[in-house]
Amino acid sequence: MNRWINEKRLIASFCDLVAIDSLSYRERDMADELLRRLKRLGFEVWEDDAGPKIGGSAGNIIAKLKGIVDKEALLFTAHMDTVQPGTAKTSLLSGKRIHTDGTTVLGGDDAAGIACILEMAASLREHKLDHGDIYVIFTVAEEMGLQGAKNLNPAVMEKVKANYGFVLDDAGKAGGVVAAAPAHVKRHITIRGKSAHAGVEPEKGIDAVRIMAEAVYHMQLGRLDEETTANLGMIKGGEAGNTVCGQLEILGEVRSRNPEKLTKQLKAMQRGFEEAARNWGGAVEFEDELLYGAIDLRRHPDLQKLLEKAAEKIGLPMDYHSSGGGSDANILNSLGFPCVTLSSAFYAMHTVQEYVDIEEMIRLTEFMLSITQSVEAVEKAGVRNLTTE
Repeated sequence: MNRWINEKRLIASFCDLVAIDSLSYRERDMADELLRRLKRLGFEVWEDDAGPKIGGSAGNIIAKLKGIVDKEALLFTAHMDTVQPGTAKTSLLSGKRIHTDGTTVLGGDDAAGIACILEMAASLREHKLDHGDIYVIFTVAEEMGLQGAKNLNPAVMEKVKANYGFVLDDAGKAGGVVAAAPAHVKRHITIRGKSAHAGVEPEKGIDAVRIMAEAVYHMQLGRLDEETTANLGMIKGGEAGNTVCGQLEILGEVRSRNPEKLTKQLKAMQRGFEEAARNWGGAVEFEDELLYGAIDLRRHPDLQKLLEKAAEKIGLPMDYHSSGGGSDANILNSLGFPCVTLSSAFYAMHTVQEYVDIEEMIRLTEFMLSITQSVEAVEKAGVRNLTTE
């Protein structure tokens, strides 16, 4: 399949993209460039209204390349934004690596994913390879808690009739697949005690700090097992050093790849705080927000078979692994698109030592091309739309 990849074009595309400043919430220049490139490749393109919703300069880009045969439709996605220090980036070529000049991040996270998607589309067009409908989504503000994906416009997403999705946004060599990732619940806890003068009448107060201390002392936090973590990461409250603390606010989280364990840990933490509050005469309130659901490739055996069939065609070793964090794949799965995250040839992400491996970018593009050639033909009734099943 390597004969289909234009290595020089891929490298040039990547270097052009990383030269564009595209910090989170400031992706306008990147979005405009990608809109132009997608249109030149024959895509129908839309930009949604996520930008205004999140205070950014650009929305998510959603695009469709109409298929030339009746095969299952595929979705490929990457994000446009980069982290700091990420302005005036300079890319340098050393052998088969592209790296920074040591003053900024490279932006391979996630320009490598974008460049490989564009090269895949260019190769399909140039060599007139058979394919079903191809959808592309380039999101904004992924680095800021998946804000772009969370604000994908439903009306625009109704146009996306994809059977399977592939998010290009994990470090490492081609063939890496994040087969499992946790659901993530953000938890806001308010402990209500009673303020009193700490020197004159402390016995009239109800100390929120003591309530927290008792609860946390008996609580399991950190890594609970290979699937589950819990954390209390931010605490604020109190009025003065001479005042019994009347209220504390705590921000924490629970993550688990196992829904039952997630629920169990949330309940255990709640019981601990409620018991401590009763012991000291205070009260406690909880506000939970599910930031995204879990990913488990085992729930989608057809997707796994497709990955393995495509990898076998090009002799690419597969590396299934799990993640403790989230990606746009979590959001897309929640929207009904069976999705995995693919390793995308960048390394040392979010550091000034970041680099990409050119050979792995080529292999990744080969892999995606092979996926487009490995999907089954659909029945004449039409392409399944898993977003409505």
